[in-house]
Amino acid sequence: MSPLFSVSGYKRYFTLTVSAQAGVFVLGIASSVLAARLLGPQGRGELAAIVLWPTLLTLMFSLGNTQSIVYHAGKRTFDISEIWTSALVMSALLSTCAVTAGFRIIPFALKHYPPEARHLSLLFLICVPLIWFTGVPASLIQGRLEMEYFNLLRLICPVIYAAGLLALDVMGRSSLADAAAIQALGFAAMDALGILLVVSKFRPRWTWNSRTLRSLVDFGWRTQMGNLASFVNQRLDQLLLTILVPPQELGLYVVAVTVAMAPSFLPQAAEMVTLAAGSNADSNEAKSIIARSVGGTFVALGSLCTILYFICPWLIPFAFGDSFAPAITACRILLPGSVALGLNQVLSSGARSLGFPALPSYAEGIAMGITFVALLLLLPRYGFLGAAVASTAAYIGGLASSLVLLYFRAGIRPVEFAAELPRLALRRINF
Repeated sequence: MSPLFSVSGYKRYFTLTVSAQAGVFVLGIASSVLAARLLGPQGRGELAAIVLWPTLLTLMFSLGNTQSIVYHAGKRTFDISEIWTSALVMSALLSTCAVTAGFRIIPFALKHYPPEARHLSLLFLICVPLIWFTGVPASLIQGRLEMEYFNLLRLICPVIYAAGLLALDVMGRSSLADAAAIQALGFAAMDALGILLVVSKFRPRWTWNSRTLRSLVDFGWRTQMGNLASFVNQRLDQLLLTILVPPQELGLYVVAVTVAMAPSFLPQAAEMVTLAAGSNADSNEAKSIIARSVGGTFVALGSLCTILYFICPWLIPFAFGDSFAPAITACRILLPGSVALGLNQVLSSGARSLGFPALPSYAEGIAMGITFVALLLLLPRYGFLGAAVASTAAYIGGLASSLVLLYFRAGIRPVEFAAELPRLALRRINF
């Protein structure tokens, strides 16, 4: 094994990425608390709806670009200038399609919301090209294992959003428009810094190669269905809640999800490192990286979710206000699903790093089916609590499917992940 992919190298990448993701987590929690206190359950639900649909449309038309760029940059299949040029062309074309579709979908999806919320969501839709493009520079940098710059980029949006909401709080302003505008400003700043870093590090030129575009699209579309299904599995509950229940219930559910998914900074960091390091390694080294990531994620994530289960009855009213106390039960229901979802994210990145980009799509497709059926059965009767049960069932089903598929397609047995646990315990979970 080369020094770049040694255990010590993996530790460095993982430690750096976990530190950055912890920063994202802290800023995200701070932003969620500030938004909830500024806007209340009703306004918080409206803000979630304003941002949710444009974000979904961005992902629908992304064609798995981020993972595809990381994989190709890591494998050195094409010159960095060729990848950069093809990614820019994809960004322009696909973001235009997303905006066009959004002007037809959003007015229908938010027809029960106040006119201000619908108008703001359409305005936020204009930012889709900014959102789409943020992944291009970051993915190139991640694929070349420039993890310091990659993690710097990821901090831009949450820093600006948290600082902006804090400024609104100090000024005593509780405006939906201001909150949405601050998020758009964060995407623009991340784009600007990303371009600056790519130009200074790689000096890319406009170099057109149709083979590069075809290869990016070929890898990307095979991972796209998994990305889309994963997003839908995590957001279908909220998407249906925007249509079927009052904004206040959506606001309560968003807070429950925020707290239950708070430890997700660990698997998110692990999946980023797993994809980047695995794409730069051979098959055996990649499998070792995957096993290490999954084992460590299980121990750390399980411990944090157990702690949250016991402290959330105090934490939610203290952080968000007494009006959000009904979210406690939903949060507890979601916590087991949070563990399953995190492990599945790491497994999905591992499969992509091994050259199986379509494999996560099958697992997520099974999970999406569980989500859809469970929501139809539970949401009309139990509201946002039924949505919590449906989500947890889907996350667990998705994890089970991924383990089975990895065994049959990549030859990785679940026992290999369990074998990492004693070693991690001896190292005190020290990656």
